[in-house]
Amino acid sequence: MTSLSQLLSVVLILGLTGLGWWLAEVNSLARKLGTTMVILVLGLLVANITTWTPEPSTVSWVNGPLTSLAIAELLLAVELRSVLSDARRLLFPFFTAVAGTLVAVLLVGVLLSPWLGETWIPLAGLFSATFTGGSLNFVSVARSLELPPTLLLTATAADHVAFTAWFVVSLLIGRERTQSLPAKRSDLNDPSASTVESTLWPSSRLVMVGLLWGGAVLLISDQLVRLTGLFGINPPSILVLTTVALIAAQLPQAQSRRPCYGIGVVLIQPFFAVIGLSSKLAGLFGEGLPVLLYACLVVLVQAVVVLQAQRWSCCPLAECLVASQAAVGGPSTALALAGSLNRPSLVLPSVAVGLVGYLLGTYVGLAMSASLQWLTG
Repeated sequence: MTSLSQLLSVVLILGLTGLGWWLAEVNSLARKLGTTMVILVLGLLVANITTWTPEPSTVSWVNGPLTSLAIAELLLAVELRSVLSDARRLLFPFFTAVAGTLVAVLLVGVLLSPWLGETWIPLAGLFSATFTGGSLNFVSVARSLELPPTLLLTATAADHVAFTAWFVVSLLIGRERTQSLPAKRSDLNDPSASTVESTLWPSSRLVMVGLLWGGAVLLISDQLVRLTGLFGINPPSILVLTTVALIAAQLPQAQSRRPCYGIGVVLIQPFFAVIGLSSKLAGLFGEGLPVLLYACLVVLVQAVVVLQAQRWSCCPLAECLVASQAAVGGPSTALALAGSLNRPSLVLPSVAVGLVGYLLGTYVGLAMSASLQWLTG
């Protein structure tokens, strides 16, 4: 009976993931929400309409090995030599956005702590991570902190609402400014960025090579955790995994790691299906409002800091908006904003600076959470 339940859990999780992915491709509303949010909502609907929950062993497999492999694959795309070169023009507004995020996480967290209770410290770590580099860092820190499913669902939804709202505002501000200025020939005629080539799914051989890279990172990380444990040192496993993956991403044969990012994007989606399937709306509405308010206020403060810095530094507005979106939503939303603002010359820098966020976010989030735990005793 247990094996049958496990099989049903796997089939349902993968089925919801596939359905969410398909809806995000064919439905305009689902496309606006994004694949991750659609999968999360589908899981939430199934959990609350049927009261069914997946087998704990299946949940552990998705949240453990599968998500670890997804994180490794995504980080294997962060090749520092090319990333830092492409990201250079957006680094100032990006780090301004990150600084604004950290200040906001602390100030708003302290302000809302009577309402949030003890959850504000792990939430501070989560929001520091996700608003530095996007959902990859959110998942990494969430796994390390082992939050209750209901709180994790609420934080995930709050994260999506906050960065979606800021994306819409950025689009409105950026388009209004763009329409009021004459088009720059250097931007519109940039041959290196006139169009973004559509990414085709790689051959099965390349996929296997990409999976081998990810598997090797997992194996080495696991052995390092065991080795350090023999000496009485117990670093968070996600930090070891992140560090090993980033080192591996700098090795030769970068061409063989090209499929890794796409593989990681696919493999990380079941994590969000599990969050939805493990959560009940009764708990969500109990904790949801203060968590949503926390996320939105953090992004609001970050936005104010970025826009004020743009006025003082006279940095182009579009660059500041794209860099801020890279911090809040990650490379994909930053790229989408650059394209929507008709700024093709920002396409490569937006992805590059988003990958810098991937590089930093997990460390920043875990450091924030650990520091607050230490300060509060």
